[in-house]
Amino acid sequence: MSLPEGFMTHVGVHRLRVRFADTDQMGVAYHGAYIPWIEEGRTEWMRDQGRSYRSMEEEGLALAVTKVEIHYLASAHYDDWIEIETRLEKLGKASITLAYKLFRVGEEGGRGPLLARAKTQLALLGPNGKLLRVEKEFFSSKS
Repeated sequence: MSLPEGFMTHVGVHRLRVRFADTDQMGVAYHGAYIPWIEEGRTEWMRDQGRSYRSMEEEGLALAVTKVEIHYLASAHYDDWIEIETRLEKLGKASITLAYKLFRVGEEGGRGPLLARAKTQLALLGPNGKLLRVEKEFFSSKS
């Protein structure tokens, strides 16, 4: 098998609303809330690529986060809509690196200011917890 059409260039887009639980007393999103947001973006990006976390778990596979970087540029606030853009930055031998951009969605539904840039590096683990090679077919064969 080969990589799915557009795999290396596909940009996933996912929207979510900032919950009250994600904010401080001033209604500003807590910096730690961004990690679940990018995780949600990653999950949906993978689903777009034909691979769900559920199918991985059923096979005894896991993607372990080995590195997270977030650069905060502007604040998100309670009840804001956030758009998360996710793309593959690097396909390594036993890992993938994903890059994210988080935007506030404007009142008219268009993309507003860039709130943050982030990256995650994830290692592919087998049922025994050992590193596995990320084969090109990894994303193309399961759903």
